Amino acid sequence: MKPSTTTKASTLAWTWLPAVLLSLLALPFISVETNTAWFKAWNQAGQILPAAFWSGVTNLGSTGGAFALLTGLLHRRPRWAAAALLAAPAATVFTHALKKFFSEARPAAVLPPEQITIIGETLKANAFPSGHSVTAFGIAAAVALCCVARGRQRLAWFALAIAVLAAFSRVVVGAHWPLDILVGGAGGWLCGALGVWWSARWRFWERSLGLRVLAVILGASAGWLFFDDLGYPQGTWAQYCLAVLGLTGALYALFRSFGRTGRS
Repeated sequence: MKPSTTTKASTLAWTWLPAVLLSLLALPFISVETNTAWFKAWNQAGQILPAAFWSGVTNLGSTGGAFALLTGLLHRRPRWAAAALLAAPAATVFTHALKKFFSEARPAAVLPPEQITIIGETLKANAFPSGHSVTAFGIAAAVALCCVARGRQRLAWFALAIAVLAAFSRVVVGAHWPLDILVGGAGGWLCGALGVWWSARWRFWERSLGLRVLAVILGASAGWLFFDDLGYPQGTWAQYCLAVLGLTGALYALFRSFGRTGRS
């Protein structure tokens, strides 16, 4: 069945509006004074919740953590993982090209210790943009756009909310300025939209072999979380939970792929 006009309009809006809004929100933060003032406010406000919570949330925004979350649903929603994986090259180029070009200092390198709360490792270089935010919004776009295309906007809003929380955690742990997460989010969203577009044309995820390849790649990524040092020891509870979820999802998808093809 072809998508309705309403569904097409919703998909178009979801493809561009989040990235445009994030970009517009980023404009005031080009001012160093505004960027610094809002960083201090957000960094302090976040401390109302324990460090273990924010460490876990920020680990969710790591590449391995985000993909492990999708891998848990691989058998039922292989297109989500496929779109995210296809978005990864663009997201990687976007993140590292800007980091190398701007070489912006992080808050810990600029502010005195009494004006900042650091959770986890202390990072000082390559602030712009936030790689975690690129990942979080890229994954969110992959999920949201796939959901909107099927008329499931509630899931799209939920994915967007999780991305916002993961990006915000980067300010709370003292790793990024507000400008970093907003620009990272905008770029990540567009990369995720590109992955969704590509997954609609290269539909390898509909075939059993394609699902097996996804399961092996993402299962290995999830397994590595057991050994990877993400820099937030207080968030290992989330790291290990994601590793178990991802491995379980990958093994289940691999097992089921020998009987039937996964669904979109």
